[in-house]
Amino acid sequence: MYLVPIHVPIYLDGDRTLVTTEWHRSLVLLRDSFAGRFGTITVAAPTLPAGGNDREQALLEVTPGEEGLRLVPGFALPCRTRSYWTRQRKPWRRQLDALVAEAAVVHSALDDAFRPLAFEGFLSAVRQDKPTVFVQDTDIVLQQRQLTAGQSMPRRMKSWVYGRVYERMCRWAVRRADLSLLKGSALMRRYGADAVNARNFHDTSFSSGDVIAESRLEERLDSLRSDRPVRLVYCGRLVARKGLDHSLRLVAAARASGAGVTFDVIGDGPERAALEAQARSAGLEAVVRFHGPAEYGPELLRRLSDFDALLFTPTAEDTPRMIFDGYAAGLPLLAYDIDYVRERADEEKAAVLLPSAAPDAAADALAGVCRDRERLAGLARAARRAAEYHSAENWYRRRAEWTIDAVERHHARTSVSLPSAGVVKSS
Repeated sequence: MYLVPIHVPIYLDGDRTLVTTEWHRSLVLLRDSFAGRFGTITVAAPTLPAGGNDREQALLEVTPGEEGLRLVPGFALPCRTRSYWTRQRKPWRRQLDALVAEAAVVHSALDDAFRPLAFEGFLSAVRQDKPTVFVQDTDIVLQQRQLTAGQSMPRRMKSWVYGRVYERMCRWAVRRADLSLLKGSALMRRYGADAVNARNFHDTSFSSGDVIAESRLEERLDSLRSDRPVRLVYCGRLVARKGLDHSLRLVAAARASGAGVTFDVIGDGPERAALEAQARSAGLEAVVRFHGPAEYGPELLRRLSDFDALLFTPTAEDTPRMIFDGYAAGLPLLAYDIDYVRERADEEKAAVLLPSAAPDAAADALAGVCRDRERLAGLARAARRAAEYHSAENWYRRRAEWTIDAVERHHARTSVSLPSAGVVKSS
């Protein structure tokens, strides 16, 4: 089996096991990309009740008979750090050790340096000398430093300690992983030189058939020549570090300068009530709409294609898959100038950088691109071209090739180390 220990929860409804629609889509794509080569895609994860209100996406059931997918529930969440180390870690490690022993490949990550739920699977795989795939999708060290900038000295010191621990654990992992998938150039700069086999990746879930048709895109761009507002959208979790409060302020400032813009927010999360109150306080009720969560899939991408651009103002480094979903809908990226957005602007030419350190300049830049409809149209065409390159078929094909090669190299290395009698050396 291809084992994925992960912190992303499995939801329980009696005997039923469920995952979010977006995660289900990723698992199906992973399964199909290997065409059964490594057996069943097996996910081991902690659990939450399906009826809880702590999620922002719809759920899909994974039945025991669903071909090629298997969910293995672990301990129940929430689980604080102290409880993890004193009560949950030993049984979780025993559970993972047994699964790793049966695995052909172990795919894991470092989710939390102080409560490393997924990382325990990687440690077990190293102990058992199993082929490993280690994934990092955000530069957490940089993100932590940015999130605590300007806060109290104790808070910054705690963040610094966490970052040092996290970075050392990641460096240890990439030196041992058969394949390290590092999302974006910032992570490649941080860990690539230490890695045995590092690949820069950009995770996507949309199919090439989901990409907006060129004729449909041109119809939308033709309508930009009228005096209708430019329709901006955000699609994702409503958490503080995503900076939706900044987006609302930029929309208000752009409108005050005479730019015709609207802003739709698709998603849910703990910040929703505060953001709705902020929109009301700023008098934006008529132009800002909150739609709640949406099931991931072709219908969501079709909804996104009705908009004109994706607005994204994170307060720290982030690498959301939403950017590429926007590309699939023909949406250019109007976003704060974090490293990952700069990389997207350089590589796809489908992004406008908004200076995060200068709110007035960011508002001017947003208003300017919304007034320059021809520029916006050119960016939208570039976004569509980028989507064709980054489709899930292309991404998962590349990822499968990298994984198969890494596993073959692992087995070639271990076969060389076998004694002449053919008995594996004890570890």
